[in-house]
This record gives sequence, structure tokens and C-alpha cells, in this order.
Amino acid sequence: MTIDLQLYQARLDISEIECDRLWKLLSEDERSRADRFKRENLRRNFVAARGNLRIILAQWLGCKPKAIHFSYSDRGKPYLQNPKGIYFNLAHSQDFAIYGVSSDREVGIDLEYINPQCDIEGIAQRYFSPSEYEVIKGLGDRDPSLAIQAFYQAWTLKEAYGKATGQGIANILEGLDVSPLLEIAIGATLQIGDWNLKLLSTELELGTSYAAALCINQHSS
Repeated sequence: MTIDLQLYQARLDISEIECDRLWKLLSEDERSRADRFKRENLRRNFVAARGNLRIILAQWLGCKPKAIHFSYSDRGKPYLQNPKGIYFNLAHSQDFAIYGVSSDREVGIDLEYINPQCDIEGIAQRYFSPSEYEVIKGLGDRDPSLAIQAFYQAWTLKEAYGKATGQGIANILEGLDVSPLLEIAIGATLQIGDWNLKLLSTELELGTSYAAALCINQHSS
């Protein structure tokens, strides 16, 4: 990646010892949020995702992980109270978390585990743009696995854009058309206003069961 943007990933299926180590890095608010999860694996995943986020950001900020303080936007996007010009975003699904950190521009990132049983055509027809639906339907006529992959690629692109811009996915699901990126090789960039969107592949080691996308502002702050 470029100098002002770094991507990271972390496994969430960690040992109890590692979970205890990361727990000690969390704030009281984060611990309270973790304890609200009724299922132990979800609690562990939250602790692992947030603990590793603190470790990553501490490297950028030159401080101890526990010294970092977060605030949240109206839509729940976390940001730093002690920023020093650092922008970040994280996403987690199943056993992985991914992180994007930039020194000078807003960033959004998303990760989704690909569920082959999902009603992709029904959801795409209802919530995606007509052109996105046609791409997914056309791929499904050739090979259902291609349609499933394209559906999750579209979803992660929309999520990443919604997170980067602060709009949230609910407000841009149908209005944001990412169909050009569903028909070309992964690695291409789609420009929408001041934002660059791309699917992630070789930048991370996630395997074929996941889709991931990145959105970053073209202009530095």
C-alpha cells in the first residue's frame, strides 16, 4: 500500500490466554460492550478486534495501547480523541478482523464472510441498483458461485463507502452503483466523487470465503 495507508488483519479465534491479555488493554466502555454479548465466541471476537486495533493505533501514535481514547459519530463510527491526524476503520466477520489506517485521509473498510445459502438474488433485486442486479443475475445464469461472490463484493463496497463517508449503508444501498467493479478484475478502482473504491484481494490473506473492500478519500486533510 502507499505510505499514507496501511492495511492489517488479525485472527479473532484466539486462545483464552491471548484474550485475557487483550482484555487488559480495553477501556471500561469496551469491556462493558464486550460483556453484553451472550455468546462467548462473540465476546471473544469483540475483545480480539478492539485489542488489536489498540495495538495497531499505538504504533502510529507512539503511545501505549491502553492510553488511546475513542469517541463515536452519530452513526457509531469510532474515531480518536487524540488523533494526531490519524484516520482508521475496522471490520470483522467470522474469524477475521481487518483494519485500514491512514495518516492524512478518511478511510472505510469492510469484510464479509461469504454465505453460499444467502438469498442473494432476492436481496439484490430489492436493495441494489438495477445494473448491479443485472450483473449478479447474469453471472448466476453462468455460474451460481460467481453471482454469490459478486453479491458480497457489492455489499462490501457499499459498506466501505458508507463507513468512509459517514453516511452508513442504509442510506446508500440502492443509490450507490458499484456494478463497474463487479465485471472487471479485482484491483481496479472506481471513482465516486472525492472517493476511490476498490475490492481487496492480494493485499490481505483471507482466502476465498471472504469478500473485502476499501474506500479512501482522494484528497488529504
